[in-house]
Order: sequence, then structure tokens, then C-alpha cells
Amino acid sequence: MISLALSIRQADCPLSVASSAAEVAFVTPHWHYDHDRSQLELRILADGSDRAAVERGLDVIRSHDETDSFELLAKRDDTARVHLTMGTTDTMGTVVANGGYLTAPFENVDGSERWEIGFDDAAAVERTLTVLADLDDEYEIHSRERVDPTTVLEDVRADTVGRTVLDGARRLTPTERETIHRAVTGGYYDVPREATLGDLAAELGVSDAAVSKTLRRAERKLLVSAVSAIGPVEQSDHAEPNGGR
Repeated sequence: MISLALSIRQADCPLSVASSAAEVAFVTPHWHYDHDRSQLELRILADGSDRAAVERGLDVIRSHDETDSFELLAKRDDTARVHLTMGTTDTMGTVVANGGYLTAPFENVDGSERWEIGFDDAAAVERTLTVLADLDDEYEIHSRERVDPTTVLEDVRADTVGRTVLDGARRLTPTERETIHRAVTGGYYDVPREATLGDLAAELGVSDAAVSKTLRRAERKLLVSAVSAIGPVEQSDHAEPNGGR
């Protein structure tokens, strides 16, 4: 399998037109391509600079010629969720015609869409790129790699580690998050230290003891998640039993 990551500006894509016309970005955590109908079905998350920007972007999608159906699932402040079905764009049609397929959610910001697509062989990739070069849509390839079982397992492992560490970060309270952020950016963890507990305490308006206690709680949440994600360390062949005693 050959994996391509590329960004592209599609003149006939409702999402590209909408994100170019309004300060709104789209992410599609779920999509399905119906080959029989030549139709793409999407669940879209919209995030705008404000409520008006989201509404402008959704109006563009709703009225676009390629939009077959539009259902607003939820809207709150500057975010929204949408169920969309749309026709095949020139670029998507080229990818599908050459046996290509989407391999990850895609995102659209400022009129540019980020894709991750796969092909079963290098020849299909070359045929696709040859046709894309003749289309009006501008595209840029960010990466191209052959995917084998080893790299797939490495990617799965990396995703698992990332989610585990992120879960630890989400458990931080607002106070813990602010305190450890200021400690890191202020140089508390630098060697040598650029900031002391006293410096952090004065900046946050609390006691040294309070800062120390908050940092320990935050560090434990982050470290427990990180160590859990990393897993046990294999003992070196040269290590002595019982710590060398």
C-alpha cells in the first residue's frame, strides 16, 4: 500500500468554498463513499471564529451545487455538526477511478483540504498524479510512503501512546494546567532552573507550598499516563539482579 498525505484546493467542493468564504474550519470524523451513486456521505464538525462565521459557512455548503442533502445535527455558539451528502468532485473522482481511497478523517481550513489517501500499488499513484496535474485544482504532496505491517503497527502504537498521554492531560484541573504551563514556559524545569517555586508563587499569587503541591499533583497525572503508555522497560542483558546487590 502507498500512502499519500496532500493538501488540495477544490473549486467544486462545498467545504473548500465555505472555508474560503468564511472564517470557519471543518473536520470530518466520519465519511463513506458510495461507489454505486458516486456520492460522498460525511459527518462534519464545524468550528468558526464566531457564530456568524459558522452560519455563513453552513449557508455556503447548503446552497452549493454539489450538495445533495444537508442536515444540521447540532449548533452551539461557534460550532456545529452536520450530516452532508455530496457529489463527486473532479479530484475525488480521479482518486476513486484509479483505485484510491481515503484512509483518515480530512480537514478543511482557509479553502485548503488536507487528505490522507491510499493506493494498492505505485502505478495507481502515478496514474492519479498524472491526471491531477492536468486539473485546475491546486495540490501539494506532503508525504508519500509505502505502508507495510511494521509501519502500520508503529502507527497504531503511536496513536495509542498519544491518546493515553492526552487522557492524562485532560485529567488536569484548570489550576494544575495553569501552574504546570507557567512552570514549563517560565523555565522551572530547565537545567539550570530559570525560575524557582518562589517565582512561580509570586506570579500566581499563592504560597510556595501551594505551588509545590499543585505541581506534584499535575506531574503525577502526566507521568502516570506517560509511563503507562511507554510500558515496562526491558532489563538489559548486563543488568545485575536485585540492583547489583
